[in-house]
Amino acid sequence: MEKRRYVTPEEAEKLLPDKENIHTFYNMPFGLLGADWDRQEVVEKIKKSDKIEIAGPCARNIGHGLAVYNDNIKWQSEVLFVETDKEKLDIFDPKESEV
Repeated sequence: MEKRRYVTPEEAEKLLPDKENIHTFYNMPFGLLGADWDRQEVVEKIKKSDKIEIAGPCARNIGHGLAVYNDNIKWQSEVLFVETDKEKLDIFDPKESEV
């Protein structure tokens, strides 16, 4: 089992791509539900959330390296996966196979 790594809102913001629209998705029971969010909306969501963690290998491999959610979630589908800059994320949190 992989260890969970939580990050601060400030760290999370630094891992975002340098662009105005950031792709996000929710993992719904029927499949992935994705959308582009305005950068400022993503930053606000990150700041208001209780937990921000480095996503697991599947989400990370498709470029969505942050999982953002609140303590009181009932369903996995309430976790927002946020697009990250691959180079920044790999420097900040090297994959175990690369260490």
